[in-house]
Formats: sequence, C-alpha cells, structure tokens
Amino acid sequence: MRRERLAVSRRALLPNRFAAIVFASGLGLLLCSLANALSRAGEAPTPLLYWAGILLIAVPIFYRLTSEDASPGERLLLVCLLGLALFGVKLVRDAPIFTFADEFLHGYNSNQVSIHHHLFQPNPILETSKYYPGLEGATSALRTLTGLSAYSAGAIVIGAARLVAMSAMFVLFWRVSGSDRAAGIGTAIFTGNFNFLFWSAQFSYQSMALPLLLLIMLAVVELENGPRRARDAWRTLAALVIAGVVITHHITSYWVAAFLVAMSILSARIKRVPKRPNPWRLAVFAVVLTIIWLVIVASDTVGYISPTITNAIDSSLHTATGEAPTRDLFQGATSTVKPTPGVARAISLLAVLLLAGGLPFGLRTVWRRYRNQPIALIFGVAAIGFFGALALRLTPAAWETGNRASEFLFIGLSFVLGCVGLERWRPQRARWLGRAAAAAALTVILVGGAIAGWPWDSQLARAVKVHSEEGPVISSPPLAMAEWANRYGSDDEKWGAETATSRMLLDPGDRRVFSDFTANLIEVIPDNEVVPFQLELLHEDHIHYVVVDRREVAGDGIRGFFFSEGDKPTTGWLPHVAVTKFEGVPGATRIYDSGSIVVFAIGPAAPGERLKQP
Repeated sequence: MRRERLAVSRRALLPNRFAAIVFASGLGLLLCSLANALSRAGEAPTPLLYWAGILLIAVPIFYRLTSEDASPGERLLLVCLLGLALFGVKLVRDAPIFTFADEFLHGYNSNQVSIHHHLFQPNPILETSKYYPGLEGATSALRTLTGLSAYSAGAIVIGAARLVAMSAMFVLFWRVSGSDRAAGIGTAIFTGNFNFLFWSAQFSYQSMALPLLLLIMLAVVELENGPRRARDAWRTLAALVIAGVVITHHITSYWVAAFLVAMSILSARIKRVPKRPNPWRLAVFAVVLTIIWLVIVASDTVGYISPTITNAIDSSLHTATGEAPTRDLFQGATSTVKPTPGVARAISLLAVLLLAGGLPFGLRTVWRRYRNQPIALIFGVAAIGFFGALALRLTPAAWETGNRASEFLFIGLSFVLGCVGLERWRPQRARWLGRAAAAAALTVILVGGAIAGWPWDSQLARAVKVHSEEGPVISSPPLAMAEWANRYGSDDEKWGAETATSRMLLDPGDRRVFSDFTANLIEVIPDNEVVPFQLELLHEDHIHYVVVDRREVAGDGIRGFFFSEGDKPTTGWLPHVAVTKFEGVPGATRIYDSGSIVVFAIGPAAPGERLKQP
C-alpha cells in the first residue's frame, strides 16, 4: 500500500474552511454549555438548544470529511476536533464534580492512591476495581505533579485517551483501507456508538482501556504493513500497551487477547505475497499476561463477572423462548421519569436502520477489496456481531452486557460502513448530493446513538449545588450528607447506603461505605421493619451507620445525585415507617436528618458520638 505523509496543506487550512469549522465547533459547545447552565438553574430550556449545539459541532466536520480534496492531515485534525468537542459536551454537563455512578468509584480509588502512595487500595463497593489501577495510577501521578483535584486530573486523562482513540482509529482505518477519506468517515461513524457521548466519556477504566485497544490494533497493522526496520519498535509498543490494558480493565484485556489470537490464526491461513509477520508472539504474551493477572492478582474478578454472564445467558434464553417478557426500550428507571418523545425514538431507530442498511454494501466492499487482510475480516465479523449484541438490549438481564460489548464491536462496524462509498455518489444535476446524503446519515447516526445511549431526561445537567436567596451555596441532599460525613466522620467507621448516597459517600465523602447490593442492604433499608437476620447482616459487615434515603431516585445511579425537580410528587418515597423502624433497634441513634435522608448510628458499639447533628 502506498504510504502518504500526514501533511496538512495550506489550502486545507484556509481561514474560510478549517477555521470556520473550528469556530462552529466552539459555538456549538457554547450552546451546549448554555443549555446545561439553564437546565442546572431549573429553567427547563428547550432541548432544541442543546441539539443545535451538537449539530453545529458535528455537521460541518461531517461534510468536510466527505470531500475529495481534504488532505490526510486535515482529516486527522477534523476527527480529533470532533472527538474532543464531543468530550467537551460531557464536561460542560458536569457540575464540575463527578456525576456518573462509576466516576465516584474510580474517583475514590484515585484519592486513596494519592493519599497512601500505593496501588491496590480497597474499594468497598467495587472491590474488583482495585486490581486494575491503571487509570487511577495515571491520574494520581498527574495529581502529584500538578496538585489538581481528582476530577480535573481525571478529565485531562480521559481527554487524552479520547484523543488517542480518534487519532489511532483514523490511522488504523487509513492503513487498512488505503483511503484517508474512508478512514475519516469510518472514524466519524464511531462517534455514533451508543456510549460515545456520555458513558465512554466518564472517568472510568474502560474509557481509558478502549483507546489503548485501538493503539494495539494500529501497532499490529503497522507491524504487518510497515517497513521492516520499524517492526521492533511497533512490537515493543504493542507489548507495552498490552501490559497497560491488562492492569487497567479486565474486559478490554479479554478483547485484546481475542483480537490477537484471531489475527494470528487468520494471518497463518491467508496466503499473501510477500509474506507478512504473524503477531502470534504478541497473542501469546497477551493471553499469558491476562491469565497470570487474573489468577495471581485479580482472582476475585471471576466471581464478579460470572454471575453477570450467567444471568445474561439465562435471561436471553428465557426471553427467546417466551418464558420472560422483552425489555421495553426508552423506558425510565422510575415511575416519575418522563418518557422519551416519539420524535427522539424515531431518530434513534432510524439510526439503527441506517447502520443495518449500509452493512451489506460495506461487507461487499470489504470482501472484494480487503479479504486478504486479516484485520479487515475481523472488522467484518465484528460488524455483524454488533447487531447480535443489539438484540441483547431487548433482554432485561442481558441489556448491559450487550451495551458494553457493542462498543467494541462498533469498531468493526465503523470500518465496514466507512467503506460503503455513499459520499462518492455524484448525480449529473446535483454532484453535491452524495456528500450531503453521507453527512446527513452521519448526523442521524450520531444523534440517534446519543439518544439510545443515555436517558432523554438526563441529557442535560441537573443541579447538585444551588445558590440560595440568602447567599450560601446549598448542596443536593446526598451531596450535603456526604460533605457532612467527610467533615465529621472517621476512617475506621463503615457506612451502609443505597446507590446514590453510597457513591457520594465514597467521593467526595471519602468514607468506607457498602452499597445496597454489596452488603445486602437492599433487604434492610426499604423494609418497614427490622428483623433479627437483618441486624445480623449489619453486624457481620461491621456497619456503624445506616443511611436511609427516602427519595424514589435513591437507587437510581443516574438521577439520584441531584436535587429533585420541584413538581415531582413524593408518593414514590419510602414510607415514614421505613425510617422510624431503626428507632426500635437497641442502641440505635438518629444523628442526621435532612428530611429526605436520615442517618442512624447502629448498635451500642457504634461511634455515633463522633458525628454532629447538622
């Protein structure tokens, strides 16, 4: 394959072209920021303001990527701009503090590493996360060098990972297809995967590991197709990044091992002239290192993953045989959550139809042009597999498994659809029509993926802090309780709480807390009475404080961290007896009461006297 330089021509960067695109992206991000600010202030802005910002960011980039005269360097800059601008959409939604459920877990881990200067610090809610400290190690190192908070340092690390993902994917697709135009379009398609806008932009270990997977793929392709003198460098880079993935995220490490094994097998079976290097050594290294880490360091991971996989399989079988109902799409977690509007649902479904409609044409191109390249065949299989993962979203206990798998499979789908060539369609009377159609399809895929990947009512920010009329800043109920616990609590005390309050007790509360499922508190907190076996559960886990959050969103890992909307009814709250039941427990003391959240010191040995009533 002819190798071109990533040169950015002067013509490509004329002020009336590239600068205008950058300006549009900045203006779009400003609109998204304004919409979030209004939403945070309780002004209920029209969603059109937010989506107009998304379109201003994406549409000019999409249209330019479909052009023939853009240079490879310009396309690389455009996809990086697209990735970072969409990452900015998530940042302007933040408080700025962590507001995603997984972020609290990893923020706590980062704090513990920074405090103790040692990896593998325990996490009471997600114990498995301590065995994969790559993200927290990098973040704590940046914090040590700069003095930044966990949130600020985490945003920089994930932003850098996003930049790696976009640039590595573009170069990877370019090397495989030989077309920088197809590579740019394929990379743009990837932004339409359901998790790209929010879930994969959060401070979480997969957000860092998946870009490393793309870097490994690029290294393997360069190892095969690059100059002989550079092979050792690419092989060394791949080995280092493999090690980085293994210590960062368990699921991604399995995908890395599977990819390298598949590449080795296909490389051995496909006859090519001249003969290309087989990455079997890297495959062996990845498999052995993953197994060693799993067995020696992170053996608890098996117990963490196996129930999820087993439940997903059982649920899929029950749904397929009609023994269990399918999962309703676009439905909220609680009765007070507003449904997704019909127009938004239609756009999301149209995006899936566009993906499915382009698949046969992309597969045909891949088979005709690239079937002698092992990685192209892997991309084709992954593209088909994506729709199998999509079907899992209809299964109640398997939808999360399908959602997480879909992001990895979407890499292959992005390459395949980037090869469709719709942008090359040039009717006699409207030569611009093919480019316009391609840009419109990319826009629908991006917007539809964002709608499908995150609840409609949570696309915009909610308030965790507000300014009162008297002047002081007021925190949301779970945040206020976490700040109080951080101020008056002790490191040797254990807490028990439901999803929302437990996450905030971790960070910023910095308390040792068990969540509703990790300590069976789901059987204790919501009940109207305390029975002996429930007290035994609390004492077995040495829990000193129980947090009772009466709000309906207490178990909601998306909405439970914020102020509730003023017009929301309290009919779904826990009954008052669910709180007063602890007053009958010998030695229990009510030590905090904000109306919606109450904290009890449990048992005569509980050091409740250390805490003060707010």
